[in-house]
Amino acid sequence: MPSTLHQGIARILIDEPPLAFRILRELFGLDLPALRDLRARHSVIDRFAPCFGDTHELRPDGVLCGDHPTDPHGGVGIVIEAQRRPDRQKAARLWVYWALVAEELGYVTALLVIALSDQVSAWARGLGKRQLPPRDALLVVDRQNMPVVTTVDDPQRPGWAMLSGIIHAAHGNLEPFTVALKAVLRLEDQRRWRYASYMLSALDEDDRELILGAMNMQTHEISDIERRSVAFHDGRAEGLDEGLAKGLDEGRAKGLDEGLAKGLQQLVLTILELRGLALSDAQRERVIACSELTQLERWRDRAKLANDATDVFTAETLEAP
Repeated sequence: MPSTLHQGIARILIDEPPLAFRILRELFGLDLPALRDLRARHSVIDRFAPCFGDTHELRPDGVLCGDHPTDPHGGVGIVIEAQRRPDRQKAARLWVYWALVAEELGYVTALLVIALSDQVSAWARGLGKRQLPPRDALLVVDRQNMPVVTTVDDPQRPGWAMLSGIIHAAHGNLEPFTVALKAVLRLEDQRRWRYASYMLSALDEDDRELILGAMNMQTHEISDIERRSVAFHDGRAEGLDEGLAKGLDEGRAKGLDEGLAKGLQQLVLTILELRGLALSDAQRERVIACSELTQLERWRDRAKLANDATDVFTAETLEAP
């Protein structure tokens, strides 16, 4: 039975068929014709061996195709498989998927493997070398060739950002994941929570709890997010490096404070964005311009509970003499 993650990756590409063909063109440099009617097909394949009277259903994660505008036999098919760990049975079955889909479609067919670990990447890239003669037959999408997407070009079609987020989150980089998840949570149709569940299934338990905590600030503390925030750690490391380079305790302390401030600034902005509280340009600039750690920590704490972004800063006005 396919996992939520397998179904999710396939469904992203099924919902947005042009993405898979974009992958072939942009990630692998394939020269495809100007295809039309890009679409998903049912991914249940009947396997029948007449000599044994054997019939079984095979279920690749997804099957897509597109038609050539003038050549009835010039279309392109794509078999999609998401893989989290090497699978000896799947190593042989991938070629069966490819052969049966290519025969059914009558089109040249690509075998696209979405690798969710470095181990799977090496395994999948090595499968063709075991064939006689050795060949590169699988197209492997992994963190080595999938861009880190930090902007969503079309808010109603976040699939490209979702794929990037899922692939890179599987390796601990939550930045593109957070970008994609925020886009998903802004959707106003049934895809919203379906996509969110797909994305969360790509995370390990610790990262899942971290993200869920950020999505429910009113009742969950986010100290773990603070400790594990990429921006926080990058800022802290930057400060330490600057201080150590100066070779002085004073320089080290100053550099560390500056690094911590940068991390806290980003953390305040991230908390508000994850909670869907929009900042004005002036409020955003105010956060970025602040270097006082105590002030930033106060804003961070208020951001967890505020009903509106203005609430984060209103207390300053009330407290002023």
